[in-house]
Amino acid sequence: MLVVSLILSFILGLVFLWFTYSIVNILVTFFRCRKQDHSLELCLNTGGYIFYTILTLVYLIATVGGIILIIYGLITSNISFFHNGINIIAFISVVYAYFASTIVLVGRKNLMVGRMLIDYRKLKKVNYTYNNKVTFVYAQKDYSFPTRFINKTKLRKMISR
Repeated sequence: MLVVSLILSFILGLVFLWFTYSIVNILVTFFRCRKQDHSLELCLNTGGYIFYTILTLVYLIATVGGIILIIYGLITSNISFFHNGINIIAFISVVYAYFASTIVLVGRKNLMVGRMLIDYRKLKKVNYTYNNKVTFVYAQKDYSFPTRFINKTKLRKMISR
């Protein structure tokens, strides 16, 4: 039983590391693209700003708390603290990575969704669906992203230019 528990903890640790890498990669890409195109700005509505601020604070607090639980569980040899810490940081990193990949930045010529920088002029078949999604064709591939926290009027204005 202890071997299975350690294997599952190791797998959850890998999940945490992979999604943390994804989060850092998305943030670094945001800052690099903003250096190249200074007109890129967040395309969030008021609820989106509030949601992402709260989500970022919860992510930071849960990650630090999970690491503290892991260290405390290792020091006291209490395996339940160790497992709870691993579970917390793995779950919150998956959630935060998903929502970080749906952030949209708009600029004068470019649109950035997640890590993908898109030129407005190359977008084809842009469709705003009623179930809070935007679908479009770019480089002969279909893409979509959710628009729940996106300022839709700003996005439509920038794409329709």
